[in-house]
Amino acid sequence: MSILAEALSLQLDKKGIKHSVHGDDKEGVIMMQQLHETKITTTVLFLTEDKTNSVSVRFYNFYKVEEQDKTGNLFFLLNKMNQRYRWGKIVLDGDDIMISMDAIVTPFNIADICVQLTIYGAQIADETYTALEKLKYQL
Repeated sequence: MSILAEALSLQLDKKGIKHSVHGDDKEGVIMMQQLHETKITTTVLFLTEDKTNSVSVRFYNFYKVEEQDKTGNLFFLLNKMNQRYRWGKIVLDGDDIMISMDAIVTPFNIADICVQLTIYGAQIADETYTALEKLKYQL
């Protein structure tokens, strides 16, 4: 098991945060996060890398884009959101909007950093969801 994933899992257990550990080398930690404004639950994946002392945080499953909505306006909006939130990268991954963030961590601070990034990422996802819905329905 990844040392960082193990440290993250142990510290999340201590904080009472539900999660699961996955991957061939048990390097990924998955948890669910409910978005405040939208009441949507997103999947949060933490991919740890012991060699580089890093974690990549990815938010999935909070917004699906239909084929007819993949227009220049969508990409313009995603670029605009990326300029606003430089820490998180918002991209179209197939039909899903995904947010990713990376950080350098240690076994001692990984949980605190991941919790902070989860809160920040949820804020980005919340605002992105609202902006995408406005674009979709031209509100």
